[in-house]
Amino acid sequence: ALTAAGERRDRPGLAEALELRAAARPDAPQATAWLEEAVALWRALGSPLGLGRAELALAGRTGGLDGRILAEEAATALRAIGARAHAAAAERLLADLDGQAPAVAVQSLGGFRLLRSGVAVPLSDWQSRKARDLLKILVARRGRPTPRETVMAALWPGEDPERLAGRLSVQLSTLRTVLDPGRAHPAEHYIAAEDGLLRLELATVAVDVEAFLATAAAGLQRLAAGDRPAALTLLARAEHAYAGDFLEEDAGQHWSAAVREEARTTAVDVARALAGERARAGDLDGAARLYRRVLERDPYDEPAHLALVRCLRGAGRHGEARRRHAAYVAAMGDLGLEAAPFPTRPAPR
Repeated sequence: ALTAAGERRDRPGLAEALELRAAARPDAPQATAWLEEAVALWRALGSPLGLGRAELALAGRTGGLDGRILAEEAATALRAIGARAHAAAAERLLADLDGQAPAVAVQSLGGFRLLRSGVAVPLSDWQSRKARDLLKILVARRGRPTPRETVMAALWPGEDPERLAGRLSVQLSTLRTVLDPGRAHPAEHYIAAEDGLLRLELATVAVDVEAFLATAAAGLQRLAAGDRPAALTLLARAEHAYAGDFLEEDAGQHWSAAVREEARTTAVDVARALAGERARAGDLDGAARLYRRVLERDPYDEPAHLALVRCLRGAGRHGEARRRHAAYVAAMGDLGLEAAPFPTRPAPR
C-alpha cells in the first residue's frame, strides 16, 4: 500500500499507509519516523482528522512530556471536529501519561524539591547541602556539559581548585546515591561524567522548568500559527505549571540567573497571550486576572498596565481602573518616563 500510494502520488493514501505500517510493526526502529512523516503529510493536507489520529499514535509511542503535548493537541483537534471515539482515546492516553510518575523528578519552580516515584525526598536523605547544590547547578545548566572546574567554583567560591577535586567526587557520589539509592541503574544513568565534564541526563530526570518551557513554546507556536484551540490548551497548562521563579531560594546565585530570567520572561509571554485571548472572547475579568499576573512578574510592563486598565474599565470597575492607572503612572515615574493618559478606548476584543 505504501509503495502504491507513493507511485500514484496519493498523499492521503501515503499518510494512511505510514500509519498502518507503524501500527503493524510497532517494534520497528523506523516506526516513530513513519508516524512523524504521516503527521507532516496530514498537516500539509489540512486534514484535522488524519492529523489528530497520527498525532495520537505518535504521542503513545513517544510518551513523556513530548507525548503529552502531542496528545493534548490531538485531543483538542479531535473534539473540535466531533471525532468522539478518537478524542476519547486521546483522553485515555492523557490519563495514562498523567498516572506515570517519573522515577526521578526535580521541582525547581517556586522552590526546590527532588521526588523519587512521586514521593518527595526528605532532607535527612541528603547528608550534604553541597550535594543538593550540585544538583541545582546541573539543573540550571539544562543538560549542557559543565566543566568540573566551573562546578567547583560555584560550590566553593574563592577556594583553591587543586584541593577541591576530591570534595567534588564525594558530593557527586552522594548525589548519585540520593537519586538512585537502590543502585538500580549504572552510575551514569542520571548524572553523566566524562572528560572532566558533568551533565544532568534530562532523558532520565524530569525537570519542571524544562516541561514548562517546552509546553509554553508549543502553545505560543500554535497561537502564532492560528491554531487557537490547541494553543489555549497548552498555554493554560503552562500558566498553571509556573509555580514561581526558578530556584527562588537561590536568587542570589549567579549560576541560576539565566534560567530564572528565561522562565520568568516566558511566563509573562504566556500570561499576556492568554489575557489577550480572554479579552477577545469578552472575558474581561479573566483577562484582568492574567494581566495582573504579568505585572506581578514585571511591574514595569507598560502595555500590560494599560491593557489592565482598559479591561477594568470595560468591566465597569471604574474605581479599580483609576487606581491601577495611578499605579502605572508611578511605575513609569520610577523609570523617568512619561505615562500615557487614562485610556478611553474599550478593551481589545
